[in-house]
Amino acid sequence: MKSLFLFFILLLSFTAQANSSCIENRSENGVIHISKINLNCPHLEMITTLPKDQGLTVSEFAEKYQTNVAINGSFFRKDLSPLGLNISQFKKWQKSNDTLARSFLACTANNRCHIDPINRITSAKPNWKLALAGWHYYSEKSGKFECSTRDKIGCSQDIFTGKHPRTMIGLDEKHNWLYLVVVEGRQLTYRGMTMDELAQLATQLNLTYALNLDGGGSSTMVIDNKRISALPLLQGSERKVANHFGVRLQR
Repeated sequence: MKSLFLFFILLLSFTAQANSSCIENRSENGVIHISKINLNCPHLEMITTLPKDQGLTVSEFAEKYQTNVAINGSFFRKDLSPLGLNISQFKKWQKSNDTLARSFLACTANNRCHIDPINRITSAKPNWKLALAGWHYYSEKSGKFECSTRDKIGCSQDIFTGKHPRTMIGLDEKHNWLYLVVVEGRQLTYRGMTMDELAQLATQLNLTYALNLDGGGSSTMVIDNKRISALPLLQGSERKVANHFGVRLQR
């Protein structure tokens, strides 16, 4: 019995070490939440929302799929359909296409990921297991989140120029690390970040490319079935969103 007990202790210890080497979570000042994902880690699985799960909260999505980390995804229309190119389990969402004004993250089944830039239209590839559309595109070269030359909305509205909650996803130069970032805001003590401030954070994290995902009241991070990001002051409950991005370690 004692040897069996020791076996389970060792197993739990090994699992904790594996988790820490695959997924590193931290918070800065209690309002900036960062999850660093090792894309070379074995048994790592990334998932995006299936159309049948459209409209779940991030917490509901995280519980349903038992993710280690989950965040909200794309900007969406009033009917909760996501904007831009979105793919789940190798299948493109209906009426989901890339546009000049949108960028997206795409990943294969073996977790090879890239972020496609704005100002070009890219067709979905058969080997993409998932794709998640964002709006503004961060490039290390400019150090800024950029708008498409044809996008007048995304460069002028206060939701983009003012301080608000933010959600960002990004990659390092060698595409070995994926970063999920949620910034709180609309609170008495912390309003959030402007897009320029979010770009400064991307620079500090040494990201080569990043996407600005849906923010404001949608911005949510859930770790091990616990929401760690606070809601805006006047928002009574977690928002239902069009789609989500999750990471889990297969057992």
